[in-house]
Amino acid sequence: MRNRRRFLGAVTGLLIAAPLTPAAHAAPAPAPAPSPGSPGSAAPAGVPGMPSMGRQSLPLPWGNNVTVSRVGYVSSNGTVALSGTYRCLRDGAAIPRADILVTLTQGQVRFGLGGGPALCDGLTHSWSVQEAPSVNFVPGPALVESSLLRFDAGQQLVPLPRTAAVGERAITLEAREL
Repeated sequence: MRNRRRFLGAVTGLLIAAPLTPAAHAAPAPAPAPSPGSPGSAAPAGVPGMPSMGRQSLPLPWGNNVTVSRVGYVSSNGTVALSGTYRCLRDGAAIPRADILVTLTQGQVRFGLGGGPALCDGLTHSWSVQEAPSVNFVPGPALVESSLLRFDAGQQLVPLPRTAAVGERAITLEAREL
């Protein structure tokens, strides 16, 4: 089973890294027509009609990942609410437990909002955190860092934490009574 996972991972990595070029015996595709709004501009490489995205902007669908929603909320009394999703694989671990840790940064102010427990079952779940920090956040741009922290016993008696996935996103804090 382990060798099959390794093989599938290697094949998937090769498919991702493969260039999007036609085979030697295939006829070349016709050049896409330039957009009406941008005459003379070159079309981006990749799949025609699809927006060009960097590889780092997409989470891997088959591994551990954590995301952050684009909008968070802050109330007049300073309570902050953030949310997102996570996916945690069991990976044969004896402990299918993990935690989500969330840090909010706005200007020079950085505060760990805590997080919550996460279940490692391979499915995508939502997470949310709502806390009244000791510092004041205001509506406007902010940065959220979220981490999926796994606990693995391995050869140790006490499970040790390791970071399984990290999500970082520039968000907008909107005013809303919570």
